[in-house]
Parts: sequence; structure tokens; C-alpha cells
Amino acid sequence: MDFLKNLATPQSIGHFHLLLVIAGLISIVLYPYLGFLLGSSFFSYLFNRKGIREGEPRLVRFAKDLIDTALFNKTIPTFLALLPSFSLVFVYAQLMQSTDAISVGLVGYGFILLLLAIIFLYTYKYAFRLSGILEGYENLLKSRSQPAGGIEELEEYSKQTVESYHKAGRWGIVVLAAAAFLLASSVSVNVNPSHWADVSSVLDLFLSLDVLLRFMQFIALGAGITGVGILYFFFSWPGGKKDLDPEYASLVRRVALKLAVTSLLAQPVLVLISVLLLPGVSLSGTLYGFTGVSLTLLFLTAHFVYAYVRDPHVRYASSAFYTFLVAFIFLFANDQLAIHDATNEHAAALAYQYDRETEALMAKLGATLVTFTGQDIYDARCSACHMFDQKKIGPAYKDVIPQFEGKKQQLIAFILNPVKVNPAFPPMPNPGLKPAEADSIASFLLQKFAPQAPRPGAAAKSPSKQ
Repeated sequence: MDFLKNLATPQSIGHFHLLLVIAGLISIVLYPYLGFLLGSSFFSYLFNRKGIREGEPRLVRFAKDLIDTALFNKTIPTFLALLPSFSLVFVYAQLMQSTDAISVGLVGYGFILLLLAIIFLYTYKYAFRLSGILEGYENLLKSRSQPAGGIEELEEYSKQTVESYHKAGRWGIVVLAAAAFLLASSVSVNVNPSHWADVSSVLDLFLSLDVLLRFMQFIALGAGITGVGILYFFFSWPGGKKDLDPEYASLVRRVALKLAVTSLLAQPVLVLISVLLLPGVSLSGTLYGFTGVSLTLLFLTAHFVYAYVRDPHVRYASSAFYTFLVAFIFLFANDQLAIHDATNEHAAALAYQYDRETEALMAKLGATLVTFTGQDIYDARCSACHMFDQKKIGPAYKDVIPQFEGKKQQLIAFILNPVKVNPAFPPMPNPGLKPAEADSIASFLLQKFAPQAPRPGAAAKSPSKQ
């Protein structure tokens, strides 16, 4: 899939940030549904096998209802899983162009596996319908006193056919889990610039602690959204199943509450560890704020679940589902913030290349551009807040610029996307410079404070003794 990165063209800072917003919107659609689909299909298969083995029709019914809810019709997985994951391939190709990051390939192969998994799971879903048809036909033959041999052949055919459909369900879950792993891993690669070069294969993903932890967090989120989703779609959703018999309803509630409680107990620890494992370049005050909001929403979800245990009213099921869904969304929006911070320098480099190519094209067309030197930009923009040797609205340049010696790209990225660093001064407003202008002012400031090399032939002279 790396050929897509080679086809991508550099973009401006504004375009890059727009792509980040699009990636965020895709994530908050894709990952909640992917978690619900994985949880629902896994427990559907589990309860179906258990129900057949123990001869318990309620378990088989629950398995059928679970897969029917997750794959209600073909429109839902198409618009909530396939199209978003397919679009994410091209968004990541634009964002991660000219890097060694394998995130584009991870999302691309994740999309292919997701497509195969949905095909397998739909085959598994039809097993329940086929089983009902064959069972009805068997009963019809028995009622008409058909020969025992014919009935036995039909029963054997029914058993083999349904078993093959169940195998499709098993493969669907395995392939879906692999797709979820690749898609979650792509986020881990993007938020950590060191992974752009260090992680070059799927094997490297299994050796990365932060990648494995993020997948564990996704599995826990999937269990949680499945649990509260069962409560909502079975008991609260207008199109849900309102006529459940008490024993079946008790079974559904028991399973849903176990999933929800387990997830809610694990989430705070997993969220905090995942933030601690982020590199410093990916952290920001906004990210910590979003993390706090996510944890608060998870805490509220726990309260709604507890209220439902005390009083199984539909409003508590609805509140738990929507609150957990918003928490899920905030957690993946948090990942987009981390990607934004991790790609600041990369965005500045792409924007600089974009400006250079634009200038070359305009020069080729005969258009002239007004250019400004670093001194011009300092006099027009920077001198209002900064002086070289004294504090003003902002710190003195002599106190901060030496920190960027040998780190020109970091300085350019900061000028294009300033963040609050020193609590003693107000946050720096965005000066609205183009990448080429940011490069000019960065070069000017670094040269201004560059260490002075000794003059040729000059030597230190010690005072002569008298």
C-alpha cells in the first residue's frame, strides 16, 4: 500500500489539518461500530455453540438476536465500517507521505480483512434462517409419516450445512479480530514518530508494548459498547424487542451487565497507561483535557449501569449507551489530537515543500511573488511581543532560541503551530505565516544566536608575568 504514499502530493498546513479532522470523523464512526460488531459476533458464536451443545433454545435465540442486531442490514456495515476504513486508507496516505510509517498498509489490509469478515459473518447469520427452514421441513415430513430414511438424510444434510455455516462464523470472528488489530495498530504507529522507522512489519507490532496495550483497550471498549448496546437495542431502542419473556430477558440483562461492568472497571487503568506510554511530542494540554472528559463520561456510564441494576428502567439503558458511546468518541478524538501533535514537524515540512512547488509553478507561469527576509518578518510580526535581550509580552529571544540550536524543523513547526510552554507568559498567537516565511524567520533567529566561531589565527593570550 506504500505506493499510495508515493502518489500523494504535498499540501498546505490548512489542508493537512483538514485531513486530520476527516480522519477524526472517520474514527468516531468506524471504531465504535467495529467494537460492537466484534463483541456481538464473538458472543453470538459462543452462545450458539453452547446452546446447541446443551440443548438450550434460549441461548441459541440470544445468539441469533445478537448477530441480527449487529448486522441488521447490509447498509449498516457498509456505511459504518467498509466505507470509513476504505476512506481512511487515502487519508493516511496523504498524512503520512514521505515517511517510512506502515500505517497506510495496516489500514489497507485491515479494510480487506474487514470486507472478508463481514462476508463470513453474513454467511453465519443466514445459518439461523436456514436452520429454521430445515427444521420446519423436517417436522412437515414427520407429520406426513414419511419414510424414516428420508428424514434421516434430511437431518444429516441439515447438520452438515449448518455446521459449515458455523465454521464461516468462526472464521469471520478470527478475520474480524485481525482487521481490528491492524486498524488499532495504525493509530499507535501514527501517534509515535519513533514507530515510523522502528515498526516495519506486523511482527514488530507484537513486540511493541503500546501497540498491544492499545489493542487491549480496544477489546475492552468493544466489550463495553457491546454490553450497553445490548441493553439499549434489546430494551430501550424503539425498534427493539419489547415482548421478551422474563427468563430470556434475565439472560440478556445478565450477559450485558457482565460485559459493561468488566469494561468499565478496566477502562480507567488502560486509558491512563496508554496516555503514559505516549511520547512527549504527542502530548498537549488539550489531550489531557480530553482524557479527563473521557474518564468522567466512563464514570457517569458506570452510575447509569448501577442505576439500571437497581431499577431496570429503559431510560437508564439509553443513558448508559449514549454516555459510553460519547466516551468512546472522545477517546478516539484524543488519538487524533496525539497524531496532530506528533506530525507537527512533518506537516511543516510538507507545507514548505508545497509552497516551494507553488512558487515554482507561479514563476513558470510568469507570476511574481513578493518575498520577505527574516529581518522583515521580525520587524513586522515578532517585534510587537519579543525583543532579543529583554522580556516583553513574550520571553526574550536570548532565553529561548538557543534551545532550538540544531533543531530548525522543530522551531518552524512551533512557529506554524504555537503551543503554550512557559506558564509565566501568555500563549503565543498564531502569526499566520506561510511555511517559507516560518523558515525565513527561523533561519534569521538561529543565525542571530549562533555561537561565534573564533577568528582564524586568533589565540587566547595569557597576561605576561612581571
